[in-house]
Amino acid sequence: MKSSFVVVMSLMFCSLIYPQDSTSNPKYALSFGIADNFQLDRFNMDIAAKIIDDTHQLRLFLSPRISSSNEKQEVSNNSQNQERELFNYSLGVGADYLWKLMTNKDINMFGGTGLIFTYGSRNEKVTSIATNNKATNELNNPYTNIGIRGILGVEWKVTSNIGIHSEYLVTGSYNWNKLESKSSFNGVDNPTVTRKSSGITLGSGVLFGVSIYL
Repeated sequence: MKSSFVVVMSLMFCSLIYPQDSTSNPKYALSFGIADNFQLDRFNMDIAAKIIDDTHQLRLFLSPRISSSNEKQEVSNNSQNQERELFNYSLGVGADYLWKLMTNKDINMFGGTGLIFTYGSRNEKVTSIATNNKATNELNNPYTNIGIRGILGVEWKVTSNIGIHSEYLVTGSYNWNKLESKSSFNGVDNPTVTRKSSGITLGSGVLFGVSIYL
């Protein structure tokens, strides 16, 4: 939330220093955004196409998410080494309906609501190696969710064809999960344990992006 506030204030300050007069009214745009926790090992991006009229937008988007990590730990007391591998991915598709709430020169504040459908999987593998012993444990958690989200954001039209935006999103989702647990000890596999669950979650995030108007 703090990062969103900083971006909003920065855009408003820039608009006062560098006002842009635009007479064109583009009808389409391509938009690219990254989430506030974007890192080299955590791909967190939105790609969208927007259909625009004077006060409203229809936005169709894809939200790919990928993250991975590999951690190794050595326990000197019992000569044990442990390796933990994580790989998570998801792909969301959806549509937002947005409308202008306030306009001041080239600064537009907008809000709206949308639907998103997501499929993904969270995967973890832990390998422990001690003297003459090796144990592995794998967790695979595929999931599906469908959600409704609310959007509040601000955009600065740098030129008639380029806009920079920041938006705050709140999403309520219904989730279906399947957790599969596999383990083995010294090459002998144990029976796979499967658990299914469902429930409602509420999440929020900040998205920063740029739009190219066509």
